[in-house]
Amino acid sequence: MFYSRCLMLRFSLTFLLAASFLSGSAQSRIHSFGIFTGITSPFTYDNGIIEDQRYQNRYSVKFAPIGISYGLDFEEVGLLVSPGVITIGQNFDVVNVTGGNVGVRKISLHYLNFPVAFKLKLIDLSFFRISLLGSASAAYLLKGKETITHEDAKLKFPDEIVPPVLPPTYTRVYDGVLSPAVNQYPMLLASDYNPIQFFAGLGMRSDWDVSESWRISFDLRANYGFLEPRTSSYINQAKAYQKLYDIAGTRHDMFVQLNIGISKYIVVEKKDKKKKVKGTPVRKNAPKSHPWNKRN
Repeated sequence: MFYSRCLMLRFSLTFLLAASFLSGSAQSRIHSFGIFTGITSPFTYDNGIIEDQRYQNRYSVKFAPIGISYGLDFEEVGLLVSPGVITIGQNFDVVNVTGGNVGVRKISLHYLNFPVAFKLKLIDLSFFRISLLGSASAAYLLKGKETITHEDAKLKFPDEIVPPVLPPTYTRVYDGVLSPAVNQYPMLLASDYNPIQFFAGLGMRSDWDVSESWRISFDLRANYGFLEPRTSSYINQAKAYQKLYDIAGTRHDMFVQLNIGISKYIVVEKKDKKKKVKGTPVRKNAPKSHPWNKRN
């Protein structure tokens, strides 16, 4: 936790130093302040789920409700800070021993994400511009859970899961396990997740000026999570086959996010500094007693 906080502090200081350096240069600059909303398409890469014959990939779109943004743009580059709430975590179909869909496993993680992006302008017109984005972010977990819902079915449980982990209502047969229906069975709670995550992102952004002081933006970015989102305690239990619907495997969260925002922008023109020209200094008024002030 201490290491994560140090990284977040270093991350913020780096942005402030970069902004101070750029704002001090003799360039025209644009400040923008806005709000945005969007959607995410999450992907959870989990080796345990890949090996588990009870699940198949299922892709979905989730709502990223709201965020705010501050941008600092120069002639060719810029900086963008866009903290907001994101929802990630992939869902998976639950399948029986013959491959039929009998339910769904849902992963839902809500983060307060704080991304800082560097912008490189590719197209810059008077009313329209496109920029390449590279970003890094620190995210704090607001809430998280993982549940499973399925009907009465015969599922392919790993052979290592035996009583007392396997409840008496589950009956092992030669080709699987007869499993009773469950509804929103809690697999992981918020306490089973680490509170901090770090993402790196890459994408494109377009800005459209709709008036002299307002613009609409479209931001498309792919993000990769560096840290294992679950706690070591939970992973150790999964390695020991103590989790009924989960087996151990390395996990990383990824997502593609599309944001649509509106912002007010202010243009600050560059200042031309007057250059000092070397030459004869202006002569001050001399006393009348001096020879050049005497009249012939």
